[in-house]
Amino acid sequence: MTLTNINTLLAAMPFSERMAYGGQVFVVGILTVFAVLTILWFVLMLFRLFAYDIPAKRKAKAQKTQIAEAPAEAPAEITPAPETQESDDGELIAVITAAIEAYNSQSGSSLPFRVVSYKRVKGANGWNGNDTNETI
Repeated sequence: MTLTNINTLLAAMPFSERMAYGGQVFVVGILTVFAVLTILWFVLMLFRLFAYDIPAKRKAKAQKTQIAEAPAEAPAEITPAPETQESDDGELIAVITAAIEAYNSQSGSSLPFRVVSYKRVKGANGWNGNDTNETI
């Protein structure tokens, strides 16, 4: 059937039949979309199974057998880590606190504060590694 034949056929139909035909086309379209989405979902599940789950199980099994087969070694002597990191952190916190207090006293703000916790960030400049990723 050509498009002109369909148009003449639809023009000859009463309004209720045209609405029923439109409803059928709508339902078939929606079912087709959901069928394709379901097929894509299954394909993605298979990809996850073969790309992530099975290799992870193989890797875990290999690690277990490697640990079981490894000979027991004599415990090595544990040397304490140098404590310069802790003292540097204390000095760093003191300097930061003093800088914030100096800024507050210059700006006229009298908000009380105290350092409760701190967290080191990656990157030499504290930009979470963005300084190394940027190219100029």
